[in-house]
Amino acid sequence: MGAAPLLEPLQIARQFVAPTGWPDMKSYLSGEAAGQARRQSLGQQIPATLQRRCELLQQGPATAVVAVELRDSVSRNDIYLHFRRDSTTAATPWKLAAVRSLSMTQLGPPMLQLLSDMGPAEVAQYNQKHPEASHEFMLGNIRLWVGSDATISQHFTRNRPAFQRALRLIQSRRYFAAPADTTGAREQAANADAAVLALLRPLYISRVTQRTLGCTSCLEFVIGGVKSNTVGLLYQPEAKHVPAMSPDRIIVMKPLGNGWYLYKTT
Repeated sequence: MGAAPLLEPLQIARQFVAPTGWPDMKSYLSGEAAGQARRQSLGQQIPATLQRRCELLQQGPATAVVAVELRDSVSRNDIYLHFRRDSTTAATPWKLAAVRSLSMTQLGPPMLQLLSDMGPAEVAQYNQKHPEASHEFMLGNIRLWVGSDATISQHFTRNRPAFQRALRLIQSRRYFAAPADTTGAREQAANADAAVLALLRPLYISRVTQRTLGCTSCLEFVIGGVKSNTVGLLYQPEAKHVPAMSPDRIIVMKPLGNGWYLYKTT
């Protein structure tokens, strides 16, 4: 008998999230992933009713990332599997090293419920107290923040012309033009510009920045998040300058077309 074929990251991901067990699982895990899945695969630990869809986002000589959508009739969630290639000679060179998802989102649903339950008088009072972030904006913003990748992608696709208009206006006012904005003054000015805000608020974008992902040639349209766990949209027309994914910082960078990406950090 010949040697078993080497499994690629996408194949490993499908095995790891399948509802059935995987006897060879431990051979394909390393680091923290090996410690977290001692007895059962992730697929065995989550409800069997969830549908699982795997998408290879990136595969290079040493790393790979697979996005996994978990969904049923009422919910959609996303996790990201980060792989490392340990050796070209090992029996199982590709190993799953880390499993990631956007953290701290448990704060979102109670906030959504609170906002959704407000009556007209309470909404009016809320808007009076929070002119910079209206009730409507907060509802839309939080829904995106805690929403699935598909929800964010659909929002972007529906509003692509408006995102392009916002991008053109920001570029025309040169808030993020070279040299880099080291003091943050120009960024602050951009986020205080009434014309910019008039375009960003209906899109449920909380701010624009260049400082989260360490890419001075990119423009980040931040939706929200808590501390370092953020979600947003990135614009960088040259793929070679798009920041790389890693389990300890940018957990996903998903292309949306024409230089736009969905990103999440940890």
